[in-house]
Formats: sequence, structure tokens, C-alpha cells
Amino acid sequence: MSFSNGDRVTVTNPNPNNNRYRGKTGTVVDDGSKSGGLLGVKGVDSRLAETVKGTPGFYPEELSPA
Repeated sequence: MSFSNGDRVTVTNPNPNNNRYRGKTGTVVDDGSKSGGLLGVKGVDSRLAETVKGTPGFYPEELSPA
């Protein structure tokens, strides 16, 4: 499945390192064109964590439309 900036997505099948994000919904802010296919999803982590660590990235197969 393909996602674009602004799409609402839910993390459905994260890799084991990102399991804490399973079931969380956010907005695609980086469509993966500059990051090797990883989509930046804002809103699945706390605002503080996203400010300090940056927006978490997921592959399209780890996400579904919200």
C-alpha cells in the first residue's frame, strides 16, 4: 500500500523494535522519498519524545489506513 503526506495511518504490524507503537494512530509527515522508503509518522509517540528523538519511521507494510 502507498501512503502520502497527510494520510492518517495506524501501526498494525511493527517490527519487534517498534512494538510499543502497535495500534497507535498518527499522520504521515515524510512519504519516504528521501529516507529509503521509511515513512515518518507523527503522533504515535509523545510530543517530548518526538522532539528529542525525531519522528518514528515505519515501512508501508507496517501500517494501515486509519
